[in-house]
Amino acid sequence: MSLALYLSLVRQSLTDPPEAARRVIALLDSAKARWLALAAVVTAGAALGTFGELLFSLVTGVDLGPSASPVRLGLIQGALMIYAAAAMAVFGRQVGGKGDFAGAFALVVWIQAIMVGAQLVQIVVMTIFPLIGVLMTLTLFVLMIWLLVQFTAALHGFESLMWTSVGVLAVLFGSAMMLGSLFLALGIAPPFMAES
Repeated sequence: MSLALYLSLVRQSLTDPPEAARRVIALLDSAKARWLALAAVVTAGAALGTFGELLFSLVTGVDLGPSASPVRLGLIQGALMIYAAAAMAVFGRQVGGKGDFAGAFALVVWIQAIMVGAQLVQIVVMTIFPLIGVLMTLTLFVLMIWLLVQFTAALHGFESLMWTSVGVLAVLFGSAMMLGSLFLALGIAPPFMAES
């Protein structure tokens, strides 16, 4: 994907999410394309995440402990994205949606591609305006939720964004609790929890 196409799709994702969703699904219309895109965004996201942690510690003086392995971070992120796509497809269809896993997978990968670009902007801002860069974390989380709601509605043909938001948030927080418990049971915990 060229930079011009990426920026065009990002702009359309913010101004016309249903049309952007159709374009993304059409672009990632094969399993090979979806898996390659997943590998690309996971690799970029893990690298930026590790660099962002180091920069955050440098800028704020807060010791976050030892950095997670980028490979481990990437594997966990990839698994969570596959789970998110499955949840988007399965729960959406249970309430009358028309989308499938392939479409959900393409859209989840695209959301991550947008977040990788936003994370890169955040890192640049953090080097110039550290406080604004740190505060951008909340903005990026809200952007991710907004994109998830918009693309879920577009994928399944839902007309009510309010009810789609309720459903997405319910699945998101329910999944977070379930996966958090699973990770803790497997001994996967943030460094500050592991030290306590």
